[in-house]
Amino acid sequence: MKFGFVIPRFGEEIGGGAETLVGSLARKLKERGDEVVAITTCAKDHRTWENEYPSGEALAYGIKTLRFPVDKRNLDIWIPLQIKLSEGIPLTLEEELAWMSESVNSRDLYTWLKRNSKDFDYIFFAPYLFGTTFFGSLTVPEKAILIPCLHDEPYAYTKVVGSMMRQAKGALFNAAPEQRLAERLFGGIKGGVVGMGFEKSPYEDVKPYFEEPYILYLGRKETGKNCHLLIDLYLESNIKNEVKLVLAGGGSFDDIQRPGAKDKVIDIGAVSEEEKASLIKGALFLAQPSRNESFSIVLMESWLLGVPVAVHALCDVTREHVLKSGGGLYFEDSSDLEGIARFFLNKDNREKLGKAGRDYVLSEYSWEAVLRRFDSVLNGFDQVFEYEGSDR
Repeated sequence: MKFGFVIPRFGEEIGGGAETLVGSLARKLKERGDEVVAITTCAKDHRTWENEYPSGEALAYGIKTLRFPVDKRNLDIWIPLQIKLSEGIPLTLEEELAWMSESVNSRDLYTWLKRNSKDFDYIFFAPYLFGTTFFGSLTVPEKAILIPCLHDEPYAYTKVVGSMMRQAKGALFNAAPEQRLAERLFGGIKGGVVGMGFEKSPYEDVKPYFEEPYILYLGRKETGKNCHLLIDLYLESNIKNEVKLVLAGGGSFDDIQRPGAKDKVIDIGAVSEEEKASLIKGALFLAQPSRNESFSIVLMESWLLGVPVAVHALCDVTREHVLKSGGGLYFEDSSDLEGIARFFLNKDNREKLGKAGRDYVLSEYSWEAVLRRFDSVLNGFDQVFEYEGSDR
């Protein structure tokens, strides 16, 4: 089969969750013999969306990649609407359309889709809140399957997103709570849960990064990932006198507005894959404070190395992973975080829950299991199409 993947930015040096998920799935489909094309923009930075890559054909993840320039944006229109939405202030339909029109868009990309969609069996669009997904999927709704990476956040409640979700052919979800959220917001959506596949880590024997006990946060240092909350809870707890907090990933303390905390936590910055594995290996547990997750790759990476996790109690997706796997605990306040740290200071507890998490990933999120679910969902779309066609 021939598949297209439309995503606003795409490249091996881009570390976002949606980009990693799409790149991994596309690469595995190509490895098994499917024809795959990534269709994206020339942008690299998710904050500026400037055209940095040259337009035209390239290779990313070993996949044929077509890049089109990002259209000029009117930020004087987009920024106030974005702020209103992020604060939970409803927009009129006209404002929602203006917000999406001044998002990340590429008219050249949409024109190419319209001309070439007939060559593809399906075209996947990810993630849900960008113009490339909204206008791109509406350009070819008969071929469009969304990989929404949906979160329970104000953007998901907009009328334009609801319209897009209902008009696309269907959706692939990363976890059951994400699918339930979509059904609650938009009604019945054709599709099913697929997720992302993993293989055994090549760094299983890596040495721990630090010898002394520490809690590890992996990800961008920004408020959208609740990094600031983790820092606040850690500093409020008594465990800070016994256990370090280590942050690793992109971004800066300016993004989380906790300048004074920089002297009290260890900030590693961006790391290589081997360094990341070393950090995970030595951690008491990986802390995932985000409430906006549709899957959470870092949980799986931690579990593959036999290290337990602690997630935010109010994130349905990560909490369900923890409950199904038995590979971690969840927290909501500083006393929870302290209790979890003390629990994992016991080596037996740490190893027992870490092993449970590893077994969960190897069972539920092996590539064999993920591709089996992928094929099953696509077969469902084909059956629906044939059934609908037979009634005409």
